[in-house]
Amino acid sequence: MSGALVKSMSGGAASGGGGSHLDTQTVTTGASGSSGSLDRERGYINGVTGSISDGTSNIYAGTPIDQLYWDENNGGTAFYRLAIAGAANSGWTTMTIDATALTRASATYSAGTWTWNTASGAFAQAFGAAGTVHTVTFD
Repeated sequence: MSGALVKSMSGGAASGGGGSHLDTQTVTTGASGSSGSLDRERGYINGVTGSISDGTSNIYAGTPIDQLYWDENNGGTAFYRLAIAGAANSGWTTMTIDATALTRASATYSAGTWTWNTASGAFAQAFGAAGTVHTVTFD
């Protein structure tokens, strides 16, 4: 991992004042896994947990978003993951989940999947409890 992983955003849009984003998604948090073993995923995983609207990427020509979640990683170093099949590592700079911003440059990228290591709980997960609704923007 490199650079600043997460920056806290306060109020308003992540870029400029107008709220114009490359893409905006709404995630209804789902939770899967076991709290006892710290093996929970929170957010959206296609066919497993949560939901996303509209679920297609404006950045990558309408390609479906397959995963957008936070993982406790069995008590190890928790991480965020975004997966869009076939997506290139370009086209956007920051993904913001409500007020938690993750920069593309600080992620590990492989074949359409970005992973952000959260450095042993340096901040709380952004998806909240199951059933909560979150705005995710790409700038």
